[in-house]
Amino acid sequence: MEDDVAGGSYDPFWKDLPYCDIHNAIAPDVLHQLFQGIIKHLIAWIQFLMTEDEFDSRLQSLPPALGVRHFKDGISKLSQVTGPERKNLAKILIACLVGKIPSDGIFAARALLDFILLAQYPSHDGRTLKYMQDALDTWHLKRDYFLQSGVRRDFNIPKFHSLLHYIPSIESQGTTDNVNTEMFEHLHITFAKDGWRASNKRNTFPQMINWLSRQEKVASYDFFRKEKSRIELEEEEDLMPVTVINVDEEVVTVIDEKEAVVPKKVNLGIRLAKRAPESKKHIEKIARDHCVPTFIAVLKLFLNGLRPAPLLRAMALEASLVFDSLDIWHQVKISPTSLFEDKEYMETVKAVPIWKGSEVSRFEYRPRYGQ
Repeated sequence: MEDDVAGGSYDPFWKDLPYCDIHNAIAPDVLHQLFQGIIKHLIAWIQFLMTEDEFDSRLQSLPPALGVRHFKDGISKLSQVTGPERKNLAKILIACLVGKIPSDGIFAARALLDFILLAQYPSHDGRTLKYMQDALDTWHLKRDYFLQSGVRRDFNIPKFHSLLHYIPSIESQGTTDNVNTEMFEHLHITFAKDGWRASNKRNTFPQMINWLSRQEKVASYDFFRKEKSRIELEEEEDLMPVTVINVDEEVVTVIDEKEAVVPKKVNLGIRLAKRAPESKKHIEKIARDHCVPTFIAVLKLFLNGLRPAPLLRAMALEASLVFDSLDIWHQVKISPTSLFEDKEYMETVKAVPIWKGSEVSRFEYRPRYGQ
């Protein structure tokens, strides 16, 4: 038993299954095959060709841009390069090759990156699959550069061979986002890492099970409360018809809510610190310190616009506020609504005072119309 790790020799379960081709049942994995495999090898080859220090220097010299990570210290000093970091490297990899790698090497690297990008499409048709095949053909045409430069002696790498099966797999099993193991990586964080962090690091397994059980109960009760509140709200709204006033025709129309068409409200996730850096700051001091002399007037108009029956502009400006101080935050994090469910972005908005030597370190160039 010590020498036989499997504990015996067994026939595979699919041996006698009719119409079973186990090779076609193996679906592609974007995370481990492409980013943890193809990109990993490609970065290692580039570091060999231009040295690690040169590659780090080129990463550091790239200008910052929105949505693109800036590796200010390079990557050679990282103890572990994760999947998200390799995704960010793939966005800027081609820019680091210009002027150092010959055109054949750049074409080969670009073909791999094009294939990886196309392989992640949430939907495919004959045209996009042809783009994938063209990128793969370009890679096979230009990859000899890495053999001639001495980086590799051959390309007998299983993850590179798997590229040949991506297009048939997409045609037979659907897009790769349905079988990507990245979703299970997130579950591993939720159900394993978070539970381990919540333990006292001794005899962790029973504590992790207890923690997960409590989390499930809290989530179940939260769902019950939300569902109950939704049902109660619907029952109240059914008893109250919606009144729509047409001012032009001076006609009052009553429309049942089920017949009314209301656009879906888009909610943005906003994160603030629990405690404000400046609490209960007088509104006059806010207007003076932040160089906004019209702050109080604009605040009155803003609050007036939230009223069910707004006052006239002159009356709103003459009205007095029921408060004289506000809490001030210098930073807010916003999660915009993403077009794709698997894409999550977090934008940080900071307010900093203006001083003589201040300058914006991160920016985007937005050309004017006509340029």
